[in-house]
Amino acid sequence: MAESITLDLEQSFGALNECVLVTNPDRIIVYANEAVARLLRVERGDLVGTRTKRFFADPAEFEEIGELYRSPEDPQARKKAYAFEVIRSDGTTTSVEVVNAPIFNSTDILSGFLFVVRDISERKALEKKLSDVALTLEDALEAISEGFAIFDSDDRLIICNDNYRDIYTHSTAAIVPGSRFEDILRFGLNSSQYNTGGLSDDEWIGQRLEKHRKADGSVIEQNLADGRWLRISETRTRSGGTAGIRADITELKEARARAESAYKNLSLMADNVSASITEIDLEGLCVFINKTGCEWFDGSPEELIGTSLRDRLPWKEREVLRPIFRQALLGQKVASEVSLNFPDGVRRECHLDCNPRVNDQGDVEGLVVLVNDITDRKKTEQTLAELYAITSTRELCHEEKIAEILSLGCEHFELPFGIISDIDEDRYTLTHTHAPEGELVPGTTFPLGDTYCALTLQANGPIATANAAQSEFAQHPCYELFALETYIGAPLLIDGVPHGTINFSAPEPRKRDFTAAEIQIVRQFADWIGHEIARQRDHQALMDAKINLERVASIDDLTQVLNRRAFLERANTEIQRFRRSKQPFTAVMLDIDNFKQINDQFGHAAGDEVLARFSRSISNALRAVDVFGRVGGEEFCLILHETQENEALLVCERLRRKILTDLQMEQIEQTITCSMGLAVAAREDIEFSTLMQKADTALYQAKASGRNKCVIFGSEPAPTTD
Repeated sequence: MAESITLDLEQSFGALNECVLVTNPDRIIVYANEAVARLLRVERGDLVGTRTKRFFADPAEFEEIGELYRSPEDPQARKKAYAFEVIRSDGTTTSVEVVNAPIFNSTDILSGFLFVVRDISERKALEKKLSDVALTLEDALEAISEGFAIFDSDDRLIICNDNYRDIYTHSTAAIVPGSRFEDILRFGLNSSQYNTGGLSDDEWIGQRLEKHRKADGSVIEQNLADGRWLRISETRTRSGGTAGIRADITELKEARARAESAYKNLSLMADNVSASITEIDLEGLCVFINKTGCEWFDGSPEELIGTSLRDRLPWKEREVLRPIFRQALLGQKVASEVSLNFPDGVRRECHLDCNPRVNDQGDVEGLVVLVNDITDRKKTEQTLAELYAITSTRELCHEEKIAEILSLGCEHFELPFGIISDIDEDRYTLTHTHAPEGELVPGTTFPLGDTYCALTLQANGPIATANAAQSEFAQHPCYELFALETYIGAPLLIDGVPHGTINFSAPEPRKRDFTAAEIQIVRQFADWIGHEIARQRDHQALMDAKINLERVASIDDLTQVLNRRAFLERANTEIQRFRRSKQPFTAVMLDIDNFKQINDQFGHAAGDEVLARFSRSISNALRAVDVFGRVGGEEFCLILHETQENEALLVCERLRRKILTDLQMEQIEQTITCSMGLAVAAREDIEFSTLMQKADTALYQAKASGRNKCVIFGSEPAPTTD
């Protein structure tokens, strides 16, 4: 029978997601579905037959739930939901909620209890989180230095902090949760809380309710009867209610009144000064600021007066100013040069004069601060010093100096692109460029009329725009093609003749207009670049002339090969190389056979033509590393680089046969041949003259044995096969 009941329970509750547990009257588990096993992290088979007490974290809770078994027919006990902590098999705990139903047999005797168990750990965690949020909200409200209140969608007070009640002391009795906003206002009016400014109570309340119901975040200034001023800002909550904050601005209003009086006396003079002039009180709040100061601090007098100007600066700047102001507040005049990032986005090098303002008793009441912008002066001094360093150094070549000057110009003007151009009629060519990502490529050419440089050349001097869209530059084709908003450039003159331009540009407008000092800087760049290009041209011309002179001094005019002096210099170099590396080479003496006979029979012009053809034929057949020169009238010498005796002989035989082909001339009725003497460099050849003498001896043997031969020094002449 029990097995049948268990099967019925399994069929009913086995796959249910809810945890179902059945116990007998002795609180021993007789059935548990799979959900219970998952909750307690235990095998189902290990549950049946065990007492439930093992799973209670608190024994007192086990005893409390025992009342079910003692009074199973008690309706209150059956309706009650029990919440307690259970221990899982792995030792962890979780929170559960249990509802129950007693099970009676057919004779109304208690057979046990059926429990439905729910895991409520997540719900309890959420309830705790909500409780923590509520406590945090209360703490936050009390931490707010201003008065704060929230009204619901029916305009009834939900919550407010103590500061709110302290502000409206006459209305404290009405400021309780559930009170309507209008009722609180009327209570305050009846208690003479407000200064209505001559309006009737209904008119004043009507205006106040209208602004309250808008709750659009706009600022409302409210005057209380005791003279205090409040700044009120109200916004709509997500639930349709209203959240409002009240700040006491009495001191601010008084400071503004004082500032307005001072402003009338000083504004006319101060607004015509290019420096920033401000006055601050002992609390560091601004009571006066001139037009330049407003521009630098990026606000109107109404927005800035009564606030801390120092707090509008980055923290590093505040730290720099702190000791200056502290010293001035002691009654000392302080002058200092500082670098400041202003709220208008511009970093300025400043000369700051901080002067204490004292009353009749000699006490300091505030500070008058005069700030002059010396950025241009400092930048100009630094740039000129760097320009001098670049132009005077010997560590940089011509191209490197120009690149450094372009980089210096981009840094000085705070612009990304720098260009030096060459202009040929109506073509504009980039010769040197500076660009962050290499966007500008030297050699690129544009029509001159499509560039701002056309305007520069027309002006015959420096021109600049910090905002092309707001100037005549907007009408130029360059603006449409390249969208350059900022440009400063000057013509390059070389020996008084226009060569091109130097210019710096950016696609964004510049924050400040170009100053006269910056116009002079770009003119200085242009002058130096022009002088440098002219100097480089003169230097190149000198180097070309030097090369030509060296060539003339080393090349034989008739044959266009090395003359005797130049050849011997190269030959001695080869000897030195041979002594260091032991790499062999061969010296070859060459002589045109019967050359005197050619001169005598056919004239010196024909002889000169033979010499020229001979040297050309030999030169064209040699390697670049070989050395060839004319060392006498019809005598030549050749150095075959890294060749041994057999290799050299093969080369010379090839050259000899080539002469037979290349030097036969119609006007000369004889076969033109040549003889060659070869000598391979040996250890005893300390000077090339020794080796040359050996080759000359071999040449003599070649001629003596019939000419038109190649003879190696120290060997017998071989018969000619031609």
